[in-house]
Amino acid sequence: MTNIKVIEINGEEKEESIIILAGVHGNENFGVAAIEEIIQDLRIEKGRITIIFANLEAIKQNKRFVEYNLNRCFLKDQPKELENTLEGKTAREIIPYLDKADYLLDIHGSNSLDSIPFMICQPNSFSIAEQIPFKIISYNWDDFEQGSSDYYMNLKNKIAVCVECGYIGDQLSKERAKIAIKSFLKATLNKNKTVTEKKYYKIIELYKNKYSIFKKAREFSDFELLEEDTIIGKDGTEDIIVKKGKIIIFVRDRNNIEEECFLIAEETKDRSKLK
Repeated sequence: MTNIKVIEINGEEKEESIIILAGVHGNENFGVAAIEEIIQDLRIEKGRITIIFANLEAIKQNKRFVEYNLNRCFLKDQPKELENTLEGKTAREIIPYLDKADYLLDIHGSNSLDSIPFMICQPNSFSIAEQIPFKIISYNWDDFEQGSSDYYMNLKNKIAVCVECGYIGDQLSKERAKIAIKSFLKATLNKNKTVTEKKYYKIIELYKNKYSIFKKAREFSDFELLEEDTIIGKDGTEDIIVKKGKIIIFVRDRNNIEEECFLIAEETKDRSKLK
């Protein structure tokens, strides 16, 4: 039984092959809505677009996932604990499409009310990401969070961009998703070269709780610059402190040991160091 919905749009000249993913996290359904709004008028002269609604059961239940985070399941060799989960099977349904694709756009959102839009990609995809009008490009996630759809594409040195469109309950997130899709298609199919001003942030650390439940100290904005040494939260009874000048992303309460609690980044201002 399939857990994905696939829609294909073909141009007369089947050159580049593009995948657009939405619903990898089922509660981020604004991406599905964005595609449904633009798909009726989507026409291309060349190339092939494959749209995948990626986790139908999670979308139906309006849950991030049913059994396991799908965005950690896109692995060459899944561990045994993943193989028989719904999301493990779903990733294996999607992977053959990724194997055939040249480009990937994966649409995501955040649970943070004050989240800002940004992009995730590796340097080989910067030339495409720079044409999407989100101001922030973050990179080096693969060293810390493996198994995402873009991670899988990066293993094959293909172009992959994940767009984080903002808070999942914000109407603007859907509009940003539509803008990202249109910009991505122009960049890949029409070789558009409209580059907008960007800031670049390199992920340098992922904190996972080691001792007990992790409880954040307060609400943190994504890409918040720490003005002083700051307690981010408590891992059990231990204060977890991040140094002044670092940037914090995705701070989350966690109930289980070895869960992803937050990421630390640094701004890269020298473009020669974007690697």
